[in-house]
Amino acid sequence: MFPAHERRKAERIRDTFPRRRARVAAWLGVEPLRHPRIYLVEDYAEMQARGGEGVPEWAVAIARRDGVLVFRLDLLDRTLNQSLDLVLKHEIVHYVLADLDRRPRPRRLPRWFEEGLCVRHAGVAYVEANTTLERMAAAGGLPTFAEVEELFFVNQRGAASAYLLGKAVVGEFLRRFGDDALRSLLRAFAEGREFPAAFFEATGTRLDEFEERWRESITPPLPFLLFVMLENIELTVLCFGALLVVGGYIRVRLRRPGELERLGDG
Repeated sequence: MFPAHERRKAERIRDTFPRRRARVAAWLGVEPLRHPRIYLVEDYAEMQARGGEGVPEWAVAIARRDGVLVFRLDLLDRTLNQSLDLVLKHEIVHYVLADLDRRPRPRRLPRWFEEGLCVRHAGVAYVEANTTLERMAAAGGLPTFAEVEELFFVNQRGAASAYLLGKAVVGEFLRRFGDDALRSLLRAFAEGREFPAAFFEATGTRLDEFEERWRESITPPLPFLLFVMLENIELTVLCFGALLVVGGYIRVRLRRPGELERLGDG
């Protein structure tokens, strides 16, 4: 379903959806069984009507657990991060993962992990964070995995940080364990294991151990102020140079009256 003036976007989604879905299904080892129903809506009010309660105001698109995908036209293609291709790649991961559990009250993966998979596949998140994980860690503000779950619902800024962390954690998971371990984890979860048990079964590593090591690896071994100075080394050098110039000027001004007095005495 789509407005008549957006036929080209609708046709683009229709023409690319099957191959994109097949690629994601092969990567995750999950075969989607639901037939997708795709809606292109004009604004947030229409997205709420299609998506139900809890849809954040900044959402560009949503994928419901029953195979419905909703794309919001007033935000779509407004920035590079909200391009149709990127958003479609992101939401297809949600769409495929919805078939992990088809019971009336299905379980879902931890949001930080599922969103991390989506952002990893798409390349970037819809909304960009205004900080880095290293800076958050240096300041002692790096959230735990459990705390990230809540960040998605706080506001756009919180969601941006949560997307950033999810992508980084999934990237570390894939670097250490690989795609086969990811498929094993999802298969174990689909068979009924809770996420920590499925994680251990797939990797041989406890989830809390993985989190602790990841947090250690992302935390700079420097005091926060020194880290910020090194992170902005060009600005730091510029400021230091400016201080030297100002200091030199002040010294000259302080010395000049004494020199003039000596000249007068002569």
